[in-house]
Amino acid sequence: MTLQRLREAVTGDVPNAIMPLFWQKGGPVEVVREEMERIGDAGIGAVILEARPHPEFLESGWWRDVDAGLEIARRRGMKVWFFDDDTFPTGHAGGAVESAPDELRRRFLVERHTDVVGPARGASLLVERRKFFGPEAALDPGRLLRVVAYRRAEDSDDLNGDPVDLTDRIVDGVVRWDVPDGWWRVFFLSVTRDGGSARHADHIDYLNAASTRLLIENVHERIHARYAEEFGATIAGFFSDEPGLYNDPETFDFGSVLGKAVPLPWNDAVAERLCETLGDDAVERLPLLWATAGGAERRVRYAFMDAVSRLYSESFGRQLGDWCRAHGVEYIGHVIEDNGAHARLGPGAGHYFRAMAGQDMAGVDIIGGQVVPGFSRGPFANLSGAADGEFFHFGLAKLASSAAHLDPLKRGRSMCETIGAYGWYAGLRLFAWLTNHLLVRGVTHIVPHAFSPAPFPDLDCPPHFYGHGQNPQYRYQHLLSAYTNRLSHLLSGGVHVAPFAVLYHADAEWLGEAQPFEHPLRPLMEAQLDADVVPADALARARVAGAAFTLGDETYDALIVPGSSYLPGTVADELLRLDDAGVPVVFVDDVPEVPDDPGALRDRFRAVPFHELADVASSLTVRGVKSSTRAPSLRVYRRDLGPVDAVMLVNESTRSDISTTLTLPRAGSAIVFDAATGACRDAAARTVGDSTRIDVELAPGEASVLIVGDPDAWRDLPTAPAVTVGEPVSIAAEWEIATATAEEHPHFTHWRTVQELTPLDAPGLLPSFSGTARYTASFTLEHPDGCYRLDLGEVHEIAEVRINGVNVGTRIAPPYRFDVPHAVLVGQNTLEVDVTNTLVKAQPDFFSAFAQQEPTGLLGPVTIASVTHGGGAS
Repeated sequence: MTLQRLREAVTGDVPNAIMPLFWQKGGPVEVVREEMERIGDAGIGAVILEARPHPEFLESGWWRDVDAGLEIARRRGMKVWFFDDDTFPTGHAGGAVESAPDELRRRFLVERHTDVVGPARGASLLVERRKFFGPEAALDPGRLLRVVAYRRAEDSDDLNGDPVDLTDRIVDGVVRWDVPDGWWRVFFLSVTRDGGSARHADHIDYLNAASTRLLIENVHERIHARYAEEFGATIAGFFSDEPGLYNDPETFDFGSVLGKAVPLPWNDAVAERLCETLGDDAVERLPLLWATAGGAERRVRYAFMDAVSRLYSESFGRQLGDWCRAHGVEYIGHVIEDNGAHARLGPGAGHYFRAMAGQDMAGVDIIGGQVVPGFSRGPFANLSGAADGEFFHFGLAKLASSAAHLDPLKRGRSMCETIGAYGWYAGLRLFAWLTNHLLVRGVTHIVPHAFSPAPFPDLDCPPHFYGHGQNPQYRYQHLLSAYTNRLSHLLSGGVHVAPFAVLYHADAEWLGEAQPFEHPLRPLMEAQLDADVVPADALARARVAGAAFTLGDETYDALIVPGSSYLPGTVADELLRLDDAGVPVVFVDDVPEVPDDPGALRDRFRAVPFHELADVASSLTVRGVKSSTRAPSLRVYRRDLGPVDAVMLVNESTRSDISTTLTLPRAGSAIVFDAATGACRDAAARTVGDSTRIDVELAPGEASVLIVGDPDAWRDLPTAPAVTVGEPVSIAAEWEIATATAEEHPHFTHWRTVQELTPLDAPGLLPSFSGTARYTASFTLEHPDGCYRLDLGEVHEIAEVRINGVNVGTRIAPPYRFDVPHAVLVGQNTLEVDVTNTLVKAQPDFFSAFAQQEPTGLLGPVTIASVTHGGGAS
């Protein structure tokens, strides 16, 4: 079956891997039908119906629009997923929480404190302190949980000693206490319904299984009641969008960690878990969730994060997944992962892998300019203010693909919602770049954001792929769809080959300072050493195999541990077990302490400096892909398909070509698979011992797929010979330019004739034009016989080429190179190039203002070169 995947990828007979968000905004139903048809015409086989919001969600207007979408989906063989709420993020339960009993609503643990000094006989403290002005005046003061005093120093906030419970000293709202000698801090702990993110006040309690039932009963079961016969047929499942704890009033503070003065998620189940872990006096130690106490806070904070993240998994994600699977459908979606939120409170769910545990695919999202070509290391400005390039480039997608590789429930599948809220500047060129970015990191399914039936221009988070026919690039969308489906299918086969596992850092961060997992992952990926991110929860399932260890189908030659101040003893025990069995365990920059046994790890291990990690890791494996030259922008993803490997390569640089020789750890022949066309050609590989060497040249942004191994795997497939490209000859011509908007196409209007190729959006030219510019020129060849390669140079951004009336192809992304078959060229030739830009020139939207704008048109230089068969680089 693995080799059959290659044949299916070549022919294009592959399943769908694309499921865009299709917003439902209230009809009219004719527009819903039109948009649904256009989604199918774009080569897309599924949609996610999202109320954005629909004014009649789960009422007659909603059912009318869904009925229309389902009718078209049945006819076209498409699948339909339901966004599982009336608005994002998931958790509003279609409004059911607003009238729900108190025990099903969100609750928060809050504290206030007062400092006192003793000795002070007969001292007293007011229990209630309510503001009578400002926004806090209307807040619920909550139910008093405990009053606890801790000793502190006069010159430090650090607490010390054991807590003193003062709760039983309350008389008529006053704490009466003879304060002992010294400085003290008295904490008033309360449970309240107020204090978290106001936007999420009427959301379910994600830590309460009964509260999650509100969502299931009000959304899932009502949809099932109407469409039960479609479940598991046309209806594929449900999609959750960005559920999270949202305990921080600063809704999207991605740095919401314990110790910050914010409310914390709370209910009786959290209290019970803490008592099980910390003992009966756990509640008295709750002040340490905010205050430090000479290190004693670490145990309390770890226990709290462990309890909350497990309860989220059990009460929300797993329950939804179990319901879906019991009703013949699947459950997918994603949480907020941004800039470390995946392992924190605030908009996060505490622990990415636990949050994904109930889902049938692991999910993430890329929106609002979070991944931008060229910004892969430091911070850069985007829609959210500042993005961590290292996380978004090296961490985000790896979370999803790693969870998919490790969790049998997911069957290797992961998804990413992508390109939403980038703005109209983001066209198919960037979309293709992001698609390659995801596929080469192991993500298998793409959720484009979005198709909108709202009147054009819809200001809601463009781009919108059809835009009522106003998007000039829509007619090329099917090309990217075919490319995505081919590669997703091919790269979902066989077994993923990653030499290394990198330990997920959540457990370490809950205890103190911790290096995020993406930091050591970056030098590995820049050295073409693939790795999965592995949570500590999974290590207990690790099985030793020689000097490696396995988790499910994955085999890792070493475990890389990001540097941190502390690791819990349970995790340290697993690391020591692997080391005892001979599996390399590599700490980066620092070996952590274990709170109850400080030397457990430090006495045995020595840290590897970050700058040496790639070299050390490379020495620990024979399963890596090796480059003859340093190529930090080269990404590699490898699947073992049995007799052959499929190896995806992407040059993620925006500026530099890659010219190198790759050594792949499998002996045999090789071909290059072009997923855009399904074509194969020989890669001129050389076998050296147990390896294969292939010369590779990749332009900035270019992707390639190598098939390496037994040539019998492709013997019955049409395979062109390798080629050698001759010296290019410039086509310096007079260019006639005509234009057409999306509405006008294919009827063009002559604009002008130019002698030099320049950006058409320059002042005084066509700065507000969005559509297609047709460039027509004539050129002469002295020796037209044979095959040639046309290179358009710089293009912005889609190029469709005809020579002498023969269509020689379309490129939606660089490099803009076209193979010209034999007999197309003659002595005097006519070249037509249709260049289609994005809508941003005509629709300069809010979101595009955060991005660097590209010029419009064909910029060249345009060259043509002869092609001979035999030899050449991939």
